[in-house]
Amino acid sequence: MPALKMTIAKTTSLALAAAAVLALSACHSKPEKTEDSRSAEGEVLPTSTSDAMVPVETPTSTPPLAPRKDVGSQAAEDATSDAADLKQAMDALKADQGAAADKPADKASPAQ
Repeated sequence: MPALKMTIAKTTSLALAAAAVLALSACHSKPEKTEDSRSAEGEVLPTSTSDAMVPVETPTSTPPLAPRKDVGSQAAEDATSDAADLKQAMDALKADQGAAADKPADKASPAQ
């Protein structure tokens, strides 16, 4: 049985080697030159489309854009409102700090 396996392996190897040699031998062959017998015949008809028909002012390469929403004025109103709220909070904080500074410190509290 081992002899049969060896024979099959050698046969397969030989077949693969032969296929590789045949494939590589075709790599450097030059194609045969043949006479080209093609010829274009027929009548050239006048064009049915002219440059005047092509819409040059309306390109179709890009889709039309969606209408713009005016978000700038809303954003400005929001920013103004936020700034007013912040100023009001800062003024309240300063007022609280000023009132605390005017109040005498409690001498009964332990020193830190």
